[in-house]
This record gives sequence, structure tokens and C-alpha cells, in this order.
Amino acid sequence: MVRISSAHRPPEHPDGGLTLSVTATPESAYRFRQLFAQWLDATVSVDAERRSDIVLAVYEAVANAAEHAYPADAHSGSPASGTPSGAIEVRAHTTREESLEVTVTDAGRWKSDASSSPYRGRGLALISALSDASDVSSGPGGTSVTLTWHQPLSV
Repeated sequence: MVRISSAHRPPEHPDGGLTLSVTATPESAYRFRQLFAQWLDATVSVDAERRSDIVLAVYEAVANAAEHAYPADAHSGSPASGTPSGAIEVRAHTTREESLEVTVTDAGRWKSDASSSPYRGRGLALISALSDASDVSSGPGGTSVTLTWHQPLSV
């Protein structure tokens, strides 16, 4: 079952900013990718290659959170952070400088992948390569990944 718990324009971004709360599952991450691509198309004008880079980088950040932030059975809630356990919050908006900024936040604790596959572990490098700037901050309250794309964007 795909669960997207909310989608709205937050008051601090009346220009079309987006806030989505996504359940930390692979199915929800996939559905999020579709919704985010639709929002991006309606909000920012970029060429096809840049669009693909943005959608893939943001999806990768959401997919990483879905896979690594929470134990498989964590959907009980985290009152200290205000974010339900098992939830991923995505905020996207354009800045005054006409850049696009997207922040993906979870309230979980990083869990390692037990797999020793050589084809794993490239998510953060991919995110960094596809965005103009990226920042990852992690602590006991969760992880936040902020991605930025600068001009040329047509808003």
C-alpha cells in the first residue's frame, strides 16, 4: 500500500513550495517520485537532463531514508521530534535567487545495510553528483539532506 500522508503548500512558501510527508516504504518512495516530478514540472522550467538529475537526486534521498532510517517495524511515532516514526518529510521551494532547494528529513536512526554487495552504497555520492550543492546532517533526532540547484532555472 502506498501512503502519502500529506501534500500542501506551506504558508512560508505561497509561491508553490511543496511539503510532503511520505511513509518510509519503497512503494511510497516510488509514488513520491511521481508526485515530485509533477510538482517540479508545474513549478520550475528546466531542460530534460536537468529535470532528470533533480528527480533522481531527490528520489535517492527519499529512498535512502526509507531504507536506512527506520527498523522494518517502526511506525509507532517519535514524540520528541514531532515527526512520526517511519515518516520522511520533504520540503521543496524556489528561493529569491531562483534556485531550487529540497530538504528530505527523517526522525530515525541510521541502520546499516548488512549486504556486502559492491553495487550498494553509492546513494550519497549520486546525490552529490546530481545536485549543485548538498548537505547531510545527522544526529540522534534523525537525518536531514538538503539539495540545491542554482540557475539556470526558470521559475
